[in-house]
Amino acid sequence: MSETLHASCHCGKVQMTIPAASVGVLACHCGDCQKMHGNFNAFLAVPKTEVELSGADALVWYQSSDASRRAFCGTCGGRVLKEVTAAGRWLVSAGLVDGPTGKRIIKNLWEQSKPDWYDLPVTAP
Repeated sequence: MSETLHASCHCGKVQMTIPAASVGVLACHCGDCQKMHGNFNAFLAVPKTEVELSGADALVWYQSSDASRRAFCGTCGGRVLKEVTAAGRWLVSAGLVDGPTGKRIIKNLWEQSKPDWYDLPVTAP
């Protein structure tokens, strides 16, 4: 596996390099993620300072709650990031990563909000 992961939005205007040593994939089943993604959101939680970002001018940010804000690509609409403001973390949508990640879902969040039409993803030990 590479030491870094490369991620990009659908049109490629927003690109990121993320350290492969970042935590595994988290799956969030909250109502906000369901509305935003049409399903649960799988993401990598990475310290903001460890993400190399290009194409930041294509990002459209909005405050989605008191504690966080989200960004999408203004060209293709790809949901790119959620920033947990106080923690200094970016939650990068896992589906944006190109190629194999070597990662597995390690934790489900907001399980009680999961709709009845899917089973919770199995988590890695």
